[in-house]
Amino acid sequence: MSNQSGRDAPAEVLDHVGACSLDDLCVVCRVEEEFVAQLVEHGALDPVGISRTEWRFASVSIARVSKAKRLERDLGLNTAGVALALDLLAQIDELRARLRTYEGREQ
Repeated sequence: MSNQSGRDAPAEVLDHVGACSLDDLCVVCRVEEEFVAQLVEHGALDPVGISRTEWRFASVSIARVSKAKRLERDLGLNTAGVALALDLLAQIDELRARLRTYEGREQ
């Protein structure tokens, strides 16, 4: 099954534990294996498994790789810059969630 938008993962890609292989991740996100390998090398993704053929990625990795590709394309960032940007965006999301929790306690 082909996914024209590249935004939603086809159900066949995800196995029973919500994980996908390197090949599946690359197909869904329309990226090369080397791009994903570089994200792993820079700590932006944390697959389960030792070798590329064994790598399994959590289903949330689909959104992360898609965002990484947009950062690379739209901002012209290299892979290290993409990894840093993803980390900072995740920290911002976490801080916003904590702030919402804190503000909820104040009311």
